[in-house]
Amino acid sequence: MTTVRFIVRLVPLLAAILIDSISYTIVVPVLAAALVSDAPLLMAGHSQSIRYIVYGVALGAFELMMLYMAPVLGEISDRIGRRPVLVVCLAGVAASFVLIGGAILFDIVALLLLGRILGGAMAGSQAVAQAAAVDQSDEATKPLALSLCLFASSVGFILGPLIGGAMAYAERPTVVDFTIPIGITALLALLAVALILIWYREPARPSVQRLRLGDVDLLMGVRGFRAALADPVIRRVVAIFACMQVAWGAYFLFLPSLLFERFDLDTGTVSLMMGLLGVGFCAAYGLCLPWLQKRVAARTIAAWSLWGTAALMVVSFWSHDLAVQWAIAFPIATVVSIAYGAIITQFSDAVESDRQGWILGISISVTALAWGGSSIVAGVLSGLDYRAPFVLALVAMVASAGLATMRSARPAAQLQGE
Repeated sequence: MTTVRFIVRLVPLLAAILIDSISYTIVVPVLAAALVSDAPLLMAGHSQSIRYIVYGVALGAFELMMLYMAPVLGEISDRIGRRPVLVVCLAGVAASFVLIGGAILFDIVALLLLGRILGGAMAGSQAVAQAAAVDQSDEATKPLALSLCLFASSVGFILGPLIGGAMAYAERPTVVDFTIPIGITALLALLAVALILIWYREPARPSVQRLRLGDVDLLMGVRGFRAALADPVIRRVVAIFACMQVAWGAYFLFLPSLLFERFDLDTGTVSLMMGLLGVGFCAAYGLCLPWLQKRVAARTIAAWSLWGTAALMVVSFWSHDLAVQWAIAFPIATVVSIAYGAIITQFSDAVESDRQGWILGISISVTALAWGGSSIVAGVLSGLDYRAPFVLALVAMVASAGLATMRSARPAAQLQGE
């Protein structure tokens, strides 16, 4: 019953993570269909190369804004509390989807980019919600809390693509087919705001600091890397994580373009495959990772699962059989998620409890920098050849696995301060 009560306390936080994840993943199939399919709804009069570049920039702008803002929001939540930051972030997500819906409805690319920038700036809610879950935990329940957070995120990776593609099974999807799921996502974000306001009760903090405008450093995401990289073991974890995220970002974000180009699939079928990846994420965080973490060291889990992901990427890249792509979707998502969870655990263990918001914000910044950079580079490369992002993904994943296999010189040190 104690465990059940603990999980019930986490419900609004898990809902916020779930909806934040839906808001992230729904964009991939929608924008891929709207910009780089054979029948684009946006920029129809422009060349495919230009549309690929805009697709990459739209995805990358979100990530780069996360780079700046996720640590800022995490730090602010450490000072003034998690609840107000979560409310602002989720309301911002709702507003960003209103802008994206307007971009698709009126074919205005500037609104799309503005919506992506706003969405990225407000995308710290997942790290803040994770930190809030850790606040609710003790040493015994923290692994469960983090696993549940990752599980909620992975459910969003199922629902997002399914919602995005639910309206797109028609041979010629219309503008309305894509604006409806965008509108649903905005409403879900507002629902998350209501859950946080009504259900979530933040534990009493030793001290709540008043925050002046001058205290907010928008370059905290960049400056924070200096502190994170001061410890050589943390520097090694950051390098492993960055290479992994470059690889998975290029693979995940450009998988729809490979399926469109190589197999001429419709948007609904592509969304189903993206949803199947989400099932793999759920299996990893709900079953595999908790079982492994009780028996195997986190760094060993990470190394083996990174090599497994690289091997499955090779199969995906070279196979021209659609059945093979379906067959590996579940295992590749499961294995890469196991690696992700093991690395996030190492990040969390690196600092004291009062710095969880900061270090998890740093992990989000690493992800944002990697996904943002790989999105833009892969978008440019896709204009030359749709297979180029997958070469980038494979090289980066092998690099990550190689670094994870190397031995570090000493035990991990605790990071102190910024």
